[in-house]
Amino acid sequence: MADVSTNDRSVWAGADGRVLVALSVGWLAVRLGREAIPPLIPTLIDDLQISPSTAGFGLTVMWLIYALSQYPGGRLSDALSRKTVLTGSLATLVVGFIALSAVSTYVGLLAGFVLVGLGAGLYFVPSRALLADTFGERRGHVFGIQSASGSIGAGAAAGVTLVAVSIGVWQLSFLPVIAVLIVVLFALIRWADGEWTIGRVSLDLGGTGRRVLAVSRARSLLLAYICVSFAWQGFLGFLPTFLRAEKSFSPALAGAAFASVFVVAIIVGPLAGRLGDAISRVFVGVVATAVAIVGLIVLITSGSAAVAVVGVVVVATGLRAYPPVMQAYLIGLFPNDSMGGDLGAMKTIWTGIGSFAPTYVGLIATRWSYGLAFAGFVGCLAVACIVLALIHLSTTAETS
Repeated sequence: MADVSTNDRSVWAGADGRVLVALSVGWLAVRLGREAIPPLIPTLIDDLQISPSTAGFGLTVMWLIYALSQYPGGRLSDALSRKTVLTGSLATLVVGFIALSAVSTYVGLLAGFVLVGLGAGLYFVPSRALLADTFGERRGHVFGIQSASGSIGAGAAAGVTLVAVSIGVWQLSFLPVIAVLIVVLFALIRWADGEWTIGRVSLDLGGTGRRVLAVSRARSLLLAYICVSFAWQGFLGFLPTFLRAEKSFSPALAGAAFASVFVVAIIVGPLAGRLGDAISRVFVGVVATAVAIVGLIVLITSGSAAVAVVGVVVVATGLRAYPPVMQAYLIGLFPNDSMGGDLGAMKTIWTGIGSFAPTYVGLIATRWSYGLAFAGFVGCLAVACIVLALIHLSTTAETS
Protein backbone atom coordinates (compact mmCIF):
# COMPACT_ATOMS: atom_id res chain seq x y z
CA MET A 1 0.00 0.00 0.00
CA ALA A 2 1.19 3.47 -0.79
CA ASP A 3 2.52 5.68 1.97
CA VAL A 4 -0.10 8.38 2.23
CA SER A 5 2.51 10.75 3.68
CA THR A 6 3.94 11.12 0.16
CA ASN A 7 0.95 12.96 -1.24
CA ASP A 8 3.19 15.30 -3.22
CA ARG A 9 4.52 12.39 -5.26
CA SER A 10 3.00 11.99 -8.72
CA VAL A 11 0.34 9.29 -8.90
CA TRP A 12 2.00 8.15 -12.13
CA ALA A 13 5.33 7.39 -10.47
CA GLY A 14 6.83 3.96 -9.91
CA ALA A 15 5.01 0.67 -9.42
CA ASP A 16 1.88 2.41 -8.15
CA GLY A 17 1.71 4.44 -11.35
CA ARG A 18 1.94 1.29 -13.47
CA VAL A 19 -1.01 -0.20 -11.61
CA LEU A 20 -2.99 3.01 -12.19
CA VAL A 21 -2.19 2.90 -15.91
CA ALA A 22 -3.21 -0.75 -16.21
CA LEU A 23 -6.50 -0.34 -14.32
CA SER A 24 -7.38 2.85 -16.21
CA VAL A 25 -6.62 1.38 -19.63
CA GLY A 26 -8.61 -1.71 -18.64
CA TRP A 27 -11.65 0.44 -17.81
CA LEU A 28 -11.18 2.34 -21.08
CA ALA A 29 -11.36 -0.96 -22.97
CA VAL A 30 -14.43 -2.11 -21.01
CA ARG A 31 -16.29 1.11 -21.81
CA LEU A 32 -15.12 1.08 -25.44
CA GLY A 33 -16.51 -2.40 -25.95
CA ARG A 34 -19.70 -1.91 -23.95
CA GLU A 35 -20.64 1.42 -25.53
CA ALA A 36 -19.90 0.02 -29.01
CA ILE A 37 -22.84 -2.37 -28.64
CA PRO A 38 -25.81 0.09 -28.85
CA PRO A 39 -24.73 1.58 -32.22
CA LEU A 40 -24.45 -1.97 -33.59
CA ILE A 41 -27.99 -2.97 -32.59
CA PRO A 42 -29.58 -2.05 -35.99
CA THR A 43 -26.94 -4.15 -37.76
CA LEU A 44 -27.42 -7.06 -35.36
CA ILE A 45 -31.18 -6.89 -35.86
CA ASP A 46 -30.70 -7.25 -39.61
CA ASP A 47 -27.98 -9.91 -39.45
CA LEU A 48 -29.67 -12.10 -36.84
CA GLN A 49 -33.23 -11.45 -38.05
CA ILE A 50 -34.48 -10.42 -34.61
CA SER A 51 -36.93 -7.75 -33.51
CA PRO A 52 -35.96 -4.49 -31.77
CA SER A 53 -37.69 -5.65 -28.57
CA THR A 54 -35.70 -8.89 -28.63
CA ALA A 55 -32.48 -6.95 -29.06
CA GLY A 56 -33.53 -4.62 -26.24
CA PHE A 57 -34.11 -7.60 -23.97
CA GLY A 58 -30.54 -8.68 -24.63
CA LEU A 59 -29.24 -5.28 -23.53
CA THR A 60 -31.38 -5.46 -20.40
CA VAL A 61 -29.84 -8.84 -19.59
CA MET A 62 -26.33 -7.39 -19.98
CA TRP A 63 -27.05 -4.44 -17.67
CA LEU A 64 -28.81 -6.60 -15.10
CA ILE A 65 -25.87 -9.03 -14.95
CA TYR A 66 -23.54 -6.05 -14.65
CA ALA A 67 -25.49 -4.68 -11.69
CA LEU A 68 -25.81 -8.02 -9.92
CA SER A 69 -22.08 -8.74 -10.31
CA GLN A 70 -20.96 -5.68 -8.35
CA TYR A 71 -21.34 -7.19 -4.90
CA PRO A 72 -19.81 -10.62 -5.68
CA GLY A 73 -16.88 -8.85 -7.35
CA GLY A 74 -16.18 -6.76 -4.29
CA ARG A 75 -16.79 -9.57 -1.82
CA LEU A 76 -14.55 -12.04 -3.67
CA SER A 77 -11.77 -9.46 -3.96
CA ASP A 78 -11.89 -8.99 -0.16
CA ALA A 79 -11.91 -12.71 0.64
CA LEU A 80 -9.50 -13.92 -2.05
CA SER A 81 -7.41 -11.15 -3.61
CA ARG A 82 -7.90 -8.16 -5.89
CA LYS A 83 -5.55 -9.77 -8.40
CA THR A 84 -7.57 -13.00 -8.55
CA VAL A 85 -10.85 -11.29 -9.33
CA LEU A 86 -9.40 -8.69 -11.71
CA THR A 87 -7.56 -11.20 -13.87
CA GLY A 88 -10.63 -13.46 -13.86
CA SER A 89 -12.86 -10.57 -14.91
CA LEU A 90 -10.52 -9.58 -17.75
CA ALA A 91 -10.39 -13.15 -19.02
CA THR A 92 -14.21 -13.28 -18.93
CA LEU A 93 -14.42 -10.02 -20.86
CA VAL A 94 -12.03 -11.30 -23.53
CA VAL A 95 -14.15 -14.43 -24.03
CA GLY A 96 -17.33 -12.33 -24.05
CA PHE A 97 -16.14 -9.91 -26.73
CA ILE A 98 -14.75 -12.78 -28.82
CA ALA A 99 -18.21 -14.37 -28.61
CA LEU A 100 -19.86 -11.14 -29.74
CA SER A 101 -17.44 -10.74 -32.64
CA ALA A 102 -18.33 -14.24 -33.90
CA VAL A 103 -22.04 -14.26 -33.11
CA SER A 104 -24.39 -15.86 -35.65
CA THR A 105 -27.45 -16.67 -33.51
CA TYR A 106 -29.54 -14.90 -30.89
CA VAL A 107 -28.50 -17.47 -28.30
CA GLY A 108 -24.87 -16.62 -29.04
CA LEU A 109 -25.67 -12.92 -28.72
CA LEU A 110 -27.24 -13.45 -25.30
CA ALA A 111 -24.25 -15.53 -24.20
CA GLY A 112 -21.90 -12.73 -25.25
CA PHE A 113 -24.01 -10.15 -23.41
CA VAL A 114 -24.00 -12.26 -20.24
CA LEU A 115 -20.22 -12.68 -20.32
CA VAL A 116 -19.59 -8.98 -21.00
CA GLY A 117 -21.98 -7.93 -18.21
CA LEU A 118 -20.40 -10.40 -15.80
CA GLY A 119 -16.82 -9.44 -16.65
CA ALA A 120 -17.50 -5.71 -16.44
CA GLY A 121 -19.35 -6.11 -13.15
CA LEU A 122 -16.52 -8.14 -11.62
CA TYR A 123 -13.95 -5.59 -12.80
CA PHE A 124 -15.29 -2.30 -11.49
CA VAL A 125 -15.34 -2.60 -7.68
CA PRO A 126 -12.10 -4.65 -7.32
CA SER A 127 -10.29 -2.10 -9.49
CA ARG A 128 -11.55 0.73 -7.27
CA ALA A 129 -10.58 -1.26 -4.16
CA LEU A 130 -7.07 -1.91 -5.50
CA LEU A 131 -6.65 1.79 -6.27
CA ALA A 132 -7.79 2.62 -2.73
CA ASP A 133 -5.32 0.06 -1.33
CA THR A 134 -2.53 1.56 -3.40
CA PHE A 135 -3.15 5.29 -3.10
CA GLY A 136 -4.85 5.73 0.28
CA GLU A 137 -6.10 9.27 0.80
CA ARG A 138 -5.33 10.17 -2.82
CA ARG A 139 -7.95 7.71 -4.02
CA GLY A 140 -10.34 10.45 -5.16
CA HIS A 141 -7.72 11.75 -7.60
CA VAL A 142 -7.03 8.33 -9.12
CA PHE A 143 -10.73 7.41 -9.17
CA GLY A 144 -11.20 10.53 -11.29
CA ILE A 145 -8.42 9.46 -13.64
CA GLN A 146 -9.93 6.00 -14.06
CA SER A 147 -13.39 7.51 -14.64
CA ALA A 148 -11.95 9.83 -17.29
CA SER A 149 -10.26 6.91 -19.06
CA GLY A 150 -13.62 5.15 -19.22
CA SER A 151 -15.15 8.27 -20.75
CA ILE A 152 -12.43 8.29 -23.41
CA GLY A 153 -13.37 4.72 -24.30
CA ALA A 154 -17.08 5.52 -24.35
CA GLY A 155 -16.50 8.57 -26.52
CA ALA A 156 -14.37 6.59 -28.98
CA ALA A 157 -16.91 3.77 -29.30
CA ALA A 158 -19.12 5.57 -31.82
CA GLY A 159 -16.15 6.29 -34.09
CA VAL A 160 -14.86 2.72 -33.91
CA THR A 161 -18.25 1.23 -34.79
CA LEU A 162 -18.78 3.78 -37.58
CA VAL A 163 -15.53 2.74 -39.23
CA ALA A 164 -16.26 -0.97 -38.82
CA VAL A 165 -19.80 -0.70 -40.21
CA SER A 166 -18.69 1.55 -43.08
CA ILE A 167 -16.27 -1.08 -44.36
CA GLY A 168 -18.91 -3.76 -43.98
CA VAL A 169 -17.31 -5.79 -41.18
CA TRP A 170 -19.01 -4.77 -37.93
CA GLN A 171 -17.17 -7.52 -36.03
CA LEU A 172 -14.01 -5.41 -36.27
CA SER A 173 -15.54 -3.11 -33.64
CA PHE A 174 -14.47 -5.54 -30.91
CA LEU A 175 -10.96 -6.41 -32.11
CA PRO A 176 -9.21 -3.41 -30.51
CA VAL A 177 -11.16 -4.08 -27.31
CA ILE A 178 -9.99 -7.68 -27.19
CA ALA A 179 -6.39 -6.71 -27.91
CA VAL A 180 -6.25 -4.04 -25.19
CA LEU A 181 -7.91 -6.30 -22.61
CA ILE A 182 -5.32 -9.02 -23.24
CA VAL A 183 -2.49 -6.51 -22.78
CA VAL A 184 -4.03 -5.25 -19.52
CA LEU A 185 -4.52 -8.83 -18.31
CA PHE A 186 -0.82 -9.61 -18.68
CA ALA A 187 0.15 -6.21 -17.23
CA LEU A 188 -1.83 -6.88 -14.05
CA ILE A 189 -0.39 -10.38 -13.79
CA ARG A 190 3.04 -8.79 -13.70
CA TRP A 191 2.42 -5.52 -11.82
CA ALA A 192 -0.40 -6.08 -9.33
CA ASP A 193 0.56 -7.11 -5.80
CA GLY A 194 -0.90 -10.28 -4.31
CA GLU A 195 -1.25 -13.87 -5.32
CA TRP A 196 -3.98 -15.83 -7.02
CA THR A 197 -6.16 -17.37 -4.36
CA ILE A 198 -8.87 -19.90 -5.11
CA GLY A 199 -11.36 -21.08 -2.52
CA ARG A 200 -14.95 -21.14 -1.41
CA VAL A 201 -16.27 -17.80 -0.23
CA SER A 202 -19.54 -17.09 1.55
CA LEU A 203 -21.18 -14.04 0.07
CA ASP A 204 -22.61 -13.21 3.52
CA LEU A 205 -25.34 -11.01 2.09
CA GLY A 206 -27.03 -10.64 5.47
CA GLY A 207 -23.85 -9.59 7.26
CA THR A 208 -22.90 -7.13 4.57
CA GLY A 209 -26.37 -5.62 4.50
CA ARG A 210 -26.46 -5.20 8.27
CA ARG A 211 -22.96 -3.72 8.34
CA VAL A 212 -23.58 -1.23 5.53
CA LEU A 213 -27.04 -0.14 6.69
CA ALA A 214 -25.87 0.18 10.30
CA VAL A 215 -23.86 3.25 9.27
CA SER A 216 -26.39 6.08 9.16
CA ARG A 217 -24.19 8.15 6.88
CA ALA A 218 -23.92 5.24 4.45
CA ARG A 219 -27.72 4.92 4.38
CA SER A 220 -28.09 8.60 3.56
CA LEU A 221 -25.40 8.43 0.89
CA LEU A 222 -27.08 5.39 -0.66
CA LEU A 223 -30.30 7.39 -1.03
CA ALA A 224 -28.37 10.27 -2.62
CA TYR A 225 -26.53 7.95 -4.98
CA ILE A 226 -29.74 6.21 -6.05
CA CYS A 227 -31.15 9.60 -7.04
CA VAL A 228 -28.01 10.58 -8.97
CA SER A 229 -27.76 7.18 -10.68
CA PHE A 230 -31.42 7.34 -11.72
CA ALA A 231 -30.94 10.82 -13.19
CA TRP A 232 -27.71 9.85 -14.95
CA GLN A 233 -28.99 6.67 -16.61
CA GLY A 234 -32.21 8.32 -17.75
CA PHE A 235 -30.43 11.46 -18.99
CA LEU A 236 -27.78 9.53 -20.90
CA GLY A 237 -30.15 6.95 -22.34
CA PHE A 238 -32.57 9.47 -23.84
CA LEU A 239 -30.50 12.61 -24.40
CA PRO A 240 -30.26 12.33 -28.21
CA THR A 241 -33.97 11.49 -28.44
CA PHE A 242 -34.88 14.39 -26.13
CA LEU A 243 -32.84 16.83 -28.21
CA ARG A 244 -34.42 15.69 -31.47
CA ALA A 245 -38.00 15.51 -30.17
CA GLU A 246 -38.07 18.56 -27.89
CA LYS A 247 -35.41 20.86 -29.36
CA SER A 248 -35.61 19.93 -33.07
CA PHE A 249 -31.93 18.97 -33.28
CA SER A 250 -30.74 17.20 -36.40
CA PRO A 251 -29.43 13.65 -35.87
CA ALA A 252 -25.86 14.87 -36.38
CA LEU A 253 -26.19 17.75 -33.92
CA ALA A 254 -27.89 15.53 -31.34
CA GLY A 255 -25.06 13.01 -31.73
CA ALA A 256 -22.44 15.72 -31.29
CA ALA A 257 -24.15 17.00 -28.14
CA PHE A 258 -24.28 13.44 -26.82
CA ALA A 259 -20.55 12.99 -27.51
CA SER A 260 -19.82 16.22 -25.63
CA VAL A 261 -20.98 14.49 -22.42
CA PHE A 262 -18.00 12.15 -22.61
CA VAL A 263 -15.59 14.94 -23.55
CA VAL A 264 -16.67 16.86 -20.46
CA ALA A 265 -16.31 13.71 -18.34
CA ILE A 266 -12.69 13.26 -19.45
CA ILE A 267 -11.83 16.69 -18.04
CA VAL A 268 -14.13 16.85 -15.02
CA GLY A 269 -13.48 13.44 -13.44
CA PRO A 270 -9.81 13.91 -12.46
CA LEU A 271 -10.34 17.55 -11.44
CA ALA A 272 -13.27 16.71 -9.17
CA GLY A 273 -11.43 13.78 -7.61
CA ARG A 274 -8.38 15.86 -6.84
CA LEU A 275 -10.48 18.73 -5.49
CA GLY A 276 -12.38 16.33 -3.23
CA ASP A 277 -9.12 14.98 -1.82
CA ALA A 278 -7.89 18.51 -1.16
CA ILE A 279 -10.96 20.03 0.48
CA SER A 280 -14.13 18.00 1.13
CA ARG A 281 -15.53 15.15 -0.94
CA VAL A 282 -19.08 15.68 0.32
CA PHE A 283 -18.92 19.41 -0.40
CA VAL A 284 -17.81 18.69 -3.97
CA GLY A 285 -20.77 16.28 -4.19
CA VAL A 286 -23.14 19.04 -3.07
CA VAL A 287 -21.77 21.42 -5.68
CA ALA A 288 -21.87 18.73 -8.38
CA THR A 289 -25.55 17.95 -7.84
CA ALA A 290 -26.42 21.66 -7.68
CA VAL A 291 -24.58 22.27 -10.98
CA ALA A 292 -26.43 19.37 -12.61
CA ILE A 293 -29.77 20.82 -11.45
CA VAL A 294 -28.94 24.18 -13.00
CA GLY A 295 -27.88 22.49 -16.22
CA LEU A 296 -31.12 20.51 -16.46
CA ILE A 297 -33.22 23.63 -15.94
CA VAL A 298 -31.26 25.44 -18.67
CA LEU A 299 -31.61 22.44 -21.00
CA ILE A 300 -35.35 21.98 -20.46
CA THR A 301 -36.24 25.68 -20.78
CA SER A 302 -33.79 26.54 -23.57
CA GLY A 303 -35.17 28.27 -26.62
CA SER A 304 -32.20 27.80 -28.91
CA ALA A 305 -29.78 25.05 -29.88
CA ALA A 306 -26.80 26.94 -28.46
CA VAL A 307 -28.40 27.33 -25.02
CA ALA A 308 -29.49 23.68 -25.06
CA VAL A 309 -25.91 22.57 -25.74
CA VAL A 310 -24.71 24.75 -22.86
CA GLY A 311 -27.28 23.00 -20.67
CA VAL A 312 -25.99 19.58 -21.75
CA VAL A 313 -22.41 20.56 -20.91
CA VAL A 314 -23.40 21.89 -17.48
CA VAL A 315 -25.43 18.75 -16.67
CA ALA A 316 -22.51 16.56 -17.74
CA THR A 317 -20.14 18.61 -15.58
CA GLY A 318 -22.24 18.04 -12.47
CA LEU A 319 -23.14 14.41 -13.03
CA ARG A 320 -19.59 13.34 -13.98
CA ALA A 321 -17.96 15.22 -11.09
CA TYR A 322 -20.04 13.17 -8.64
CA PRO A 323 -18.85 9.53 -8.96
CA PRO A 324 -15.11 9.82 -8.18
CA VAL A 325 -15.54 11.97 -5.09
CA MET A 326 -18.51 10.13 -3.60
CA GLN A 327 -17.11 6.66 -4.28
CA ALA A 328 -13.87 7.77 -2.64
CA TYR A 329 -15.86 9.01 0.35
CA LEU A 330 -18.02 5.90 0.57
CA ILE A 331 -15.13 3.47 0.44
CA GLY A 332 -13.54 5.32 3.35
CA LEU A 333 -16.56 4.56 5.54
CA PHE A 334 -16.01 0.81 5.42
CA PRO A 335 -13.39 -1.44 7.10
CA ASN A 336 -10.38 -2.25 4.92
CA ASP A 337 -11.10 -5.99 4.99
CA SER A 338 -14.65 -5.58 3.65
CA MET A 339 -14.60 -2.34 1.67
CA GLY A 340 -14.79 -4.08 -1.72
CA GLY A 341 -17.89 -6.07 -0.83
CA ASP A 342 -19.50 -3.13 0.96
CA LEU A 343 -19.01 -0.77 -1.97
CA GLY A 344 -20.11 -3.52 -4.36
CA ALA A 345 -23.33 -4.09 -2.40
CA MET A 346 -24.18 -0.40 -2.56
CA LYS A 347 -23.31 -0.15 -6.25
CA THR A 348 -25.54 -3.14 -6.99
CA ILE A 349 -28.44 -1.28 -5.38
CA TRP A 350 -27.95 2.13 -7.00
CA THR A 351 -27.10 0.69 -10.43
CA GLY A 352 -30.01 -1.74 -10.30
CA ILE A 353 -32.54 0.93 -9.36
CA GLY A 354 -31.01 3.40 -11.81
CA SER A 355 -31.47 0.90 -14.64
CA PHE A 356 -35.23 1.54 -14.46
CA ALA A 357 -34.74 5.22 -15.40
CA PRO A 358 -34.99 4.63 -19.18
CA THR A 359 -38.29 2.82 -18.60
CA TYR A 360 -39.52 5.81 -16.58
CA VAL A 361 -38.54 8.22 -19.37
CA GLY A 362 -40.26 6.07 -21.99
CA LEU A 363 -43.49 5.89 -20.01
CA ILE A 364 -43.64 9.62 -19.21
CA ALA A 365 -42.67 10.61 -22.76
CA THR A 366 -45.32 8.32 -24.26
CA ARG A 367 -48.06 9.81 -22.10
CA TRP A 368 -46.82 13.41 -21.86
CA SER A 369 -43.37 14.57 -23.04
CA TYR A 370 -39.62 14.05 -22.75
CA GLY A 371 -39.35 17.48 -21.17
CA LEU A 372 -41.60 16.43 -18.29
CA ALA A 373 -39.60 13.24 -17.85
CA PHE A 374 -36.35 15.21 -17.65
CA ALA A 375 -37.96 17.63 -15.19
CA GLY A 376 -38.41 14.65 -12.88
CA PHE A 377 -34.62 14.33 -12.74
CA VAL A 378 -34.45 17.84 -11.28
CA GLY A 379 -36.45 16.55 -8.32
CA CYS A 380 -34.21 13.49 -7.97
CA LEU A 381 -31.08 15.62 -7.92
CA ALA A 382 -32.65 18.08 -5.48
CA VAL A 383 -33.17 15.22 -3.01
CA ALA A 384 -29.54 14.16 -3.44
CA CYS A 385 -28.29 17.71 -3.02
CA ILE A 386 -30.26 18.23 0.21
CA VAL A 387 -29.08 14.90 1.67
CA LEU A 388 -25.44 15.69 0.87
CA ALA A 389 -25.75 19.23 2.23
CA LEU A 390 -27.08 17.89 5.54
CA ILE A 391 -24.21 15.39 5.73
CA HIS A 392 -21.70 18.14 5.00
CA LEU A 393 -23.15 20.37 7.69
CA SER A 394 -23.13 17.59 10.28
CA THR A 395 -19.56 16.63 9.37
CA THR A 396 -18.43 20.25 9.63
CA ALA A 397 -20.11 20.56 13.03
CA GLU A 398 -18.38 17.41 14.29
CA THR A 399 -14.92 18.67 13.29
CA SER A 400 -15.36 22.25 14.49
